[in-house]
Amino acid sequence: MSDDVEIVHVVHGRSIAETLRDALRSQGCEERVIGLSGDLNYGPIDPPDPDVRQAWIRTVLRCDPADDRREPEAPWTDATSAAVYPVFWVCMRNAGEQASFLEFAYRMAGRPFDVVDATGLDHITLDGIRSPRSLGSMRKQDIVAFDLRAKRRTFSGPERDAASAGWSRLRRENAPLRVVRDGRLVSAPLTHFDAVLVGQAEEEWEVVARLIGRAIRHLTFDVDPPDQGVGDVVLFGRVRALGDMGALEVRGAGPGMRDHEVRRPAGHGLA
Repeated sequence: MSDDVEIVHVVHGRSIAETLRDALRSQGCEERVIGLSGDLNYGPIDPPDPDVRQAWIRTVLRCDPADDRREPEAPWTDATSAAVYPVFWVCMRNAGEQASFLEFAYRMAGRPFDVVDATGLDHITLDGIRSPRSLGSMRKQDIVAFDLRAKRRTFSGPERDAASAGWSRLRRENAPLRVVRDGRLVSAPLTHFDAVLVGQAEEEWEVVARLIGRAIRHLTFDVDPPDQGVGDVVLFGRVRALGDMGALEVRGAGPGMRDHEVRRPAGHGLA
């Protein structure tokens, strides 16, 4: 790596980027941090077209993407530019982070980069010993206390090839969902989380947002494997689809999940 090449730190999402930037600044590191756009663990990825993905969210999930869910190309172009040397920070337990990492490795087209991998690293905090579910679950003080910067290493050529090949496979499959199984990102059907939503539903009416929050907590802590990393956009779309199927009862004019109510019909489950 040439001394005049700028080192940039790359993560999935703007929120994680802000936390990492604060952590690095507190350690005297002024290097730039780039947050990549897009939740690539759901929706079409072949072609990798933000407009196609937005149309899919509107038509399949029947959700109007908010402004903060837009997927600008600029961060990707910046992070994979030949003028920079990237350091990618990731926790592979999270489907969204692993998807972003694999797309990044694919776009790097074999060029070298470094990685800081927080997967499976227990660290001691004021709350006790924690294993990060994602970089998004880590606070600035956690990143500093565990000295994640010291975990930086070169992502080897064979690893780059494997990551690129894995993402090529997922692109060909172009499934509606991608989830983590045995540490690897794999394709999944749109109905993958339906049984959890029905199982977590109550027989009394409640705001849909409550059901979704409960389902996410269940998927994070109670299932095997845990930490599925699915977001509310996918689950809200599936709640409405389950309402159409009769597996749930859904009412409300919308548009958001707090504008709908849901309940499980007595004695009724998935067909």
